[in-house]
Amino acid sequence: MKCLSLPNIKTQFFLAAAFCISLPALAACPAPASGKLVICQPSANATVYQVPHIEALANPSSGSITAMKVYIDGKQIFSNGGPVIELFEGGVSNGTHHLSVNAWDDFGRLYHAEQVFAMTGNLPACPPTGVGVRICAPGTGQTVSQNLGLSLGFKGNAPIKHVTAYVGSTPVFDSAVAPGQTQVLGSGSATAAGTHTLNVVATDTNNVTYKSSVSFKAYYEGDCPPKGNTCNPGIYPNTPNDGEDVQSPFRVSAGVQFNSASITAMKVYVDGLEAGSSSGPVFDQQINATKGTHILVIQAWDTAGKLYRFTENVNVQ
Repeated sequence: MKCLSLPNIKTQFFLAAAFCISLPALAACPAPASGKLVICQPSANATVYQVPHIEALANPSSGSITAMKVYIDGKQIFSNGGPVIELFEGGVSNGTHHLSVNAWDDFGRLYHAEQVFAMTGNLPACPPTGVGVRICAPGTGQTVSQNLGLSLGFKGNAPIKHVTAYVGSTPVFDSAVAPGQTQVLGSGSATAAGTHTLNVVATDTNNVTYKSSVSFKAYYEGDCPPKGNTCNPGIYPNTPNDGEDVQSPFRVSAGVQFNSASITAMKVYVDGLEAGSSSGPVFDQQINATKGTHILVIQAWDTAGKLYRFTENVNVQ
C-alpha cells in the first residue's frame, strides 16, 4: 500500500489531498545501519518530474519506531506510525526544495535525515504584469502534452469576470472568474498532436475584452478516459513504474498504441541524454544509469511527423 498526495486542479490554486491506494509492488528501500534513518528517494540534489516519490526507512538502535514525519521546506506534509515512508506528494512547485524526515522510537530517541532536491514539469504561477492577458503555459514554441495545461494571468481596467481559451477557434477552457482572482492554473480540453495557436480572451465587468496568443506544439500522450471505451494514441509503458526502485541496468518496456500512422522510431532518454533506441512501435531494452533519481523520457515519431512522449521518474539503487 502506497500513500499518495495528489493535486486537485482548481482554476485559482492547487489543493493537495492525501490518500492511499494499492500500487504495483516496488523494490524495498535498502535498510540503513542500526540507529540510522535513510532517505532513498528522491536522491540528494536530484531533479524530479512533477510528483516526487518520497521513500524513507528508519532502523532504531533498539525498540521500534513509533512515529515518522516528513517536511518540505520546513512544513510538515505527512506522518505515520511506522518505520517506513512511501509517499507520492503532489502540489510541490517547480524549483529547489529542502526535504527532511524525522522518526522517533519508543524510547523517545530522534532519528533524522535531510537533503535538497529540485522539481520540474509543473505549471508555473502566472501573476499579471500589467493590464491584459499573460500566457505563462504553454510557452511560446514549447512542446507540451495534448492534455493541455494552462497557466494564465489577467488584469483589466475593471475586474475580470470571465476567461476563455481557444486552440485555434475551438474553445478548450471556459470559466467564470472569482472576485479578486488574477490567475488560472488548470487543464484545458485535450487537443490533437501538432502545431497550434492558443488564443486567450478575458472579459471585464464593463464587457471590455483583453486578448493574447501563443503558438505551441502538442505531443500525443496516452490516456484512457474513464467514460467511453476509446483510448487516445500514445506511449503505454510496461516497466518501470513511476518512482520505482531499480538496479542498473534496468528494463524499459513500452509500446505505442492506437496510433493512426506507422511509428518510425522510439528513443529513451535519461536526464535528457539518449540511452536507447528502436525502429518500430515497441521498445524493450536494458538501460544503464548511475545511482540516484532520474527523469526517464520515452519518445516516438510516426510517419505523419507527430510526436509521442511519456515521462516518469526512476530511482537507481
